[in-house]
Amino acid sequence: MTRLTSLNPWLAAVAVALCVQLPVQAQERFTLNIPGVTDDRLFTSAAASDAPNCGGHNQSPALNWNAGPPGTLSYAIVMHDPDGAKGQGVDHWVHYGIKATTHQIPAGVGAKSALEGVGGTNVKGTTTYVGPCPPVGDSAHHYIIQIYALDLAPDALPAGLTRAQLLEKIKDHVLRNSSVVRRYHR
Repeated sequence: MTRLTSLNPWLAAVAVALCVQLPVQAQERFTLNIPGVTDDRLFTSAAASDAPNCGGHNQSPALNWNAGPPGTLSYAIVMHDPDGAKGQGVDHWVHYGIKATTHQIPAGVGAKSALEGVGGTNVKGTTTYVGPCPPVGDSAHHYIIQIYALDLAPDALPAGLTRAQLLEKIKDHVLRNSSVVRRYHR
């Protein structure tokens, strides 16, 4: 009978490494979710803009995420439509300085100034959520919602940054990111 202590030292080292690595890998998963969105991945009209002829209620989607990796001090959220403006892209939501202890945003809060953190500048020049409003008859637009776990304090960045400015300022401070894609058409 072979005893465990008589196994090849290399094989024992691999077994130990696997036991040590598996918990580390489980901790690295960082996932953004939109609760309540059906499997067809379409936003409802509630998320669409409430501007004339858009037919929506401008209700930002509920978001939740698990804790960022060690060293996370804040989060940033961006919602971008790469299909908008004839392929030039449209920024619907830029928000950052969200405390590391926060792991969810209720539906509708992004369109109000009550959301903790700092508002960045969207396509309308405002600092809150602005819902989708693709042209009638256009194919479904894709809305990429991204969250970044940052090693920046919540008050490290100035208010009003555009998406491009935010991405430039955080490029060396992103610990992890996650994204979801939803679609919307009229």
